Amino acid sequence: MAKSASHDEVAVPLRLRSHAGVLSFLSTVTVFGTAIDLTLAELSLEAFYPADEATLRAFQAGAFEGK
Repeated sequence: MAKSASHDEVAVPLRLRSHAGVLSFLSTVTVFGTAIDLTLAELSLEAFYPADEATLRAFQAGAFEGK
């Protein structure tokens, strides 16, 4: 059974079930541009980072290459 989140936690990980087991990720969103630069006004980048050692090891082992 998964541990329930408490209200004092800062980040809530994205958890996915896969053939490599349960993977946990934290995400960040970066927004580029300024109010006067229309070419970058709505450009954003979302990145996902391993939230635990098991997820990091799964990616380092190449568990998802060619799939």
